[in-house]
Amino acid sequence: MKTVLTVLTAVFALGGMAQAEETIPHDVQAFIRNAEACEHFAGEFDSNLSETRQKEIEHSVVKYCRRAQKQLQKLRLQYEKDARIMGVIRQHTNESVASFR
Repeated sequence: MKTVLTVLTAVFALGGMAQAEETIPHDVQAFIRNAEACEHFAGEFDSNLSETRQKEIEHSVVKYCRRAQKQLQKLRLQYEKDARIMGVIRQHTNESVASFR
């Protein structure tokens, strides 16, 4: 019985998360994915890595951080009057996105 309750609790929790994601516009979800990838790759850089790997990481940082930064500019204008969405955007605007070039 305890196992069944644990499974049901997990299912309802995941369903709630999926529902919460659905209330976030797709363009904001795309920004969140790019901002997270930007932060991830920016944190991966290490001068002890091979030159090839450093270039791969740098390419990914530029790709995702540039994309997230461009999206951020558009989203701020588009959702400036929507406090809830602006909160989500601010929450996912990490230092890597904000300080990119």
